[in-house]
Amino acid sequence: MDENEWASTMETRERDACIDAARHKQQPQGNGICIDCLEAVEPERHTAQRCISCQQDEDKRQKQRYGTRL
Repeated sequence: MDENEWASTMETRERDACIDAARHKQQPQGNGICIDCLEAVEPERHTAQRCISCQQDEDKRQKQRYGTRL
């Protein structure tokens, strides 16, 4: 196995590992309580970590900090 073949194999393995990690990445789950204001999260957003008001505030902070929401 020459260097180019070895490098190609390593890149393929790394790519496959990254794809698998992204597919199986666990999304943050909320418990029904907003992490910012500790109020109950809206029932239709039961898996969200923040209530709508606090999420909008967080989006605004992210936009000011990074120029866009991450």
